[in-house]
Amino acid sequence: MKMNLTELAHSAHVDESRVAEYVENGLLGSNHSTTEFEDSDLYWIDMIQCFQENGTSLSDLSGLMPRCRQAQSKMTQLS
Repeated sequence: MKMNLTELAHSAHVDESRVAEYVENGLLGSNHSTTEFEDSDLYWIDMIQCFQENGTSLSDLSGLMPRCRQAQSKMTQLS
């Protein structure tokens, strides 16, 4: 299901500015739009929040999240 920024932020229980920050830092994928989101973005926001709650900085996540998405993509291809 497609969502706009406000809908995604509401569904994820985060501020719109936080979601925009995630997009700006490439945490929701490279070349991600700030106007259109998918249900899968809720998963990634939850993942980002989990890492942050455990002390991971946005800077560190910028390097980690692409690897997480790549690993998930490989696992999906195997199933």
